[in-house]
This record gives sequence, structure tokens and C-alpha cells, in this order.
Amino acid sequence: MTVPLDRLYHFVEDIAQRIFEDCVIIYRFYPHGSKNINNMTQLKQHAWTAVQLCPALYCNDQEPLDYDYYETVEKPSAEPFRPLPHFLKAVPVYNKFLLLHSEQHSDEVKKYQQDRFIPVYWWSHAVIARDWFRYAQHLDVKKRSRKTFLIYNRAWSGTREYRLKFAELVLETGLGDQCQTSISPVEPELGQHYHSYQFKNPAWRTHTVLEDYFPVNTAASHYSADFDIDDYDSTDIEVVLETLFDDKRWHLTEKSLRPIALGQPFILAGTAGSLAYLRSYGFKTFGNIWDEHYDLITDPEKRLQAIVDLMNQIANCTPEIREKKLAQAQAIADYNKRHFFSQAFFDRIVDELTTNLKIGLDQVAHCTNYQGWLDHWDRKLANPDIVNYLADRHSPFSPNLPDIDHIKTLIHTKLNTP
Repeated sequence: MTVPLDRLYHFVEDIAQRIFEDCVIIYRFYPHGSKNINNMTQLKQHAWTAVQLCPALYCNDQEPLDYDYYETVEKPSAEPFRPLPHFLKAVPVYNKFLLLHSEQHSDEVKKYQQDRFIPVYWWSHAVIARDWFRYAQHLDVKKRSRKTFLIYNRAWSGTREYRLKFAELVLETGLGDQCQTSISPVEPELGQHYHSYQFKNPAWRTHTVLEDYFPVNTAASHYSADFDIDDYDSTDIEVVLETLFDDKRWHLTEKSLRPIALGQPFILAGTAGSLAYLRSYGFKTFGNIWDEHYDLITDPEKRLQAIVDLMNQIANCTPEIREKKLAQAQAIADYNKRHFFSQAFFDRIVDELTTNLKIGLDQVAHCTNYQGWLDHWDRKLANPDIVNYLADRHSPFSPNLPDIDHIKTLIHTKLNTP
């Protein structure tokens, strides 16, 4: 993806360091979107001494957290002292790490909390989407609707399996002709057809050859970071298929914010409570126009069916009622677009990040590990092979004997010991 997301992390770094009044080391996945732990690297390369003495903020704020995944994948082959997240158990001066994430109601967050991490929540996708969709602020969509529903249905593996069942339900309900959509028979990330795919949730397995009824998708995987104005000109309502559905976490991405940025009414296929999450940030939804009870249904199969039932109700309205409902929905969509691009909304997101970072950094500052660091290196230096290895090290980015002695002196000063 060509979007310069490192600028986002420079922004986060600036806020963190102003709060802490000293260096805070930022780790993020690069290339962006990777899940390979070898790609969790420093935003700026810091000297080894800084890595030992400064708080670390690990950024997993774009994709859903998946603690167990990193407990089962092969551990990276790295230098013996390279600092990495929880699975290699680094031993810096601070005994806790910060974890930047973007989800609420999350058991995954609890797992990290039990493993030396202090979670810091912020809705990163809100800031990302304002950048990605910034030109939408100046567009005036001219409706020439040919279809009722706009549906982007691309990747379907992992947490997105439900999207295939959704497409099948749309066909079974007779809504196929009402939808501007496509299908990816072969999962782009896996190179595998859905008929040979092993579903994590068997309920989402389809029995229909979907590509016989829908055009085959040809868009790149990063297309959700862009928009096609013709899609919005020619449809009335977007049905957003979020990353998480068969889950209880609140984790909304740029997908939910794209119709908001384009001033389009929407139905949201996300986890239960996702509409309430949007409303908590000042957006309005459409519960006074059509039935949004689907957002309260905790059973994902029933929630998906309720969404398709709602689509069917809207599609079968009389022309007069349909025109009235769409006009009311458009007034809400116009409000949401103004709110999304407002300074007040941006300030709300940044203030929340600043507040949560301050809380997290205050906690880290009280979790020093001075004696543990000394004991760790005393054990290491009792091994002549390690001493010989360190004696030959001269790079500022790996440990050496003078740097270890320097940190020992600083720690003994702080501990007020000789």
C-alpha cells in the first residue's frame, strides 16, 4: 500500500514524547498491513542504550489483535538481544510495554494485559480515513441511482468468512439485481477457492456457485483505502461488510467511514453494538427511518439474516415511501459527512489518544525493573562466551560492554547504591 502511514506514527510519537518529556520508542508493522512479527520494527532506529532506557509503544492499531497467533507462529531468528514484543520477553529498564490498539469490548486486550502490556486505545481508523478520503469532502455526489445497494465484497478469509454467506443470502432473498457488487471466488491472500477452503465457522460455508451470479472482483486488496465516485452516484445505500462480524469486539475500520465521508446512507454489517459505537463519536444512524435492531443481535447468524431482511424491506417499499425514506436518510448522511470532516471530531479522536497515552505512560513510569535488569546482565556476563561476544561489538545498535557499564552506573545512581 502506498499510503504514507509512517506519518501517522510520527504523529503518535510526537504526542507520546510531549507527554513523557523524553524519548518513547515506537514499533510498528512495516510494510503496513503485515502480520509477520519480523516486520514489527522501530519507526526510527534507536541506539541500544535508548532501547533499554526508554518506554516502548508497540502499534497494533490497524488490524484486530490476535494474541494467540503470535504464540503459535515460528519465532523470528534475530540477534540474541534484539528487542521484540511479548513472545521474546525483552528485559529493558521498564517492566511494562505500551500496546496501541483500536478495539473495545475485547478479550484480546485482556490477554496482552496479563503479559506485561499496558493497552492504549484510540480509533486510529478515524484519522486514517480522514486522510484517505479527504477529497470526498469537496465532492457533490449527483445521484443517478441504478441500484439500491452498494456492497464491496472482496477478501473473505479469516474473520471475513461471513461475507460469502451474506452473498448467498442476498441471492436467496432475490436481491441480486438490486445490488452493485462483485465476488472473489479465489481469496487473494490465499490463492484458494472458497469451495476448497476450511472454514473456521462452518455456518458461513456456501452451497452456491456465487461467481455464476455476481461479477468477479478485480480490485486490489487495498481498494478500501480509495473510493469510486461512480459507485456512489449510482446507488442509494451502502451495505458495509466490516472486518469483524462473528466476534464481540468493537473494531470499525475505514470501511465504515467511507460511506460517511461520501455522504451515503448505510447499513452496517459489523459486530453487535457497532452502530452504538458510531453514535458514541457523534454520528447519527438511521433507526428512525428503518429498523436497526439488527445491531443488538448477538448471534451472528441471526444478525446477518436480519440485515438481509432489512435490505429486502427497503427494496420492496412503494416508490412513495422509498423516496421519503431515502430523503430522510440523506439528511442524516449529510450531517454525518459534515461531522466526520469537522475539527471537533478530529479533536475528539486526538484528545482521546492523548488522554489514554498519558494514563499508559504514567503506569509505565511506575513499573521500573532496575534490579531485574541488573540481575539479567549479571547472569549474562557470568558466561565468558557472552563477554567475548560483547567485547567485539562496536555498533550503537547492539549491546557492548561500555554501554552495559554505563546503564549499570545510571541504575545504581537511581537506586542510590554504591
